[in-house]
Amino acid sequence: MFDTILKRKEGTNVLKGIKLRLYPNRTQQNQLEQMFGNDRFIWDQMLVMMNERYQNNKALPFLGKFKLNYLLKPLKKRISFFEKQRFFKLASS
Repeated sequence: MFDTILKRKEGTNVLKGIKLRLYPNRTQQNQLEQMFGNDRFIWDQMLVMMNERYQNNKALPFLGKFKLNYLLKPLKKRISFFEKQRFFKLASS
């Protein structure tokens, strides 16, 4: 669902939604499943890493999204099935 906010003259906001339905073919379904699986795998790997880091030293600060993105490139090189995906994003993870 795509949402847009329209401003009125009084300063109030109106939220307007558009429902959209996609019908991907089998190849596109496989690509989406691969992409969502990769995102889920990255999320799990980063979560395990952050939990271990916290358990080892609770005084260390939390790593933000910007710093975690630096860890993504070595992880992508280390794991072979990421090469199948044309683009790689962490923003949704």
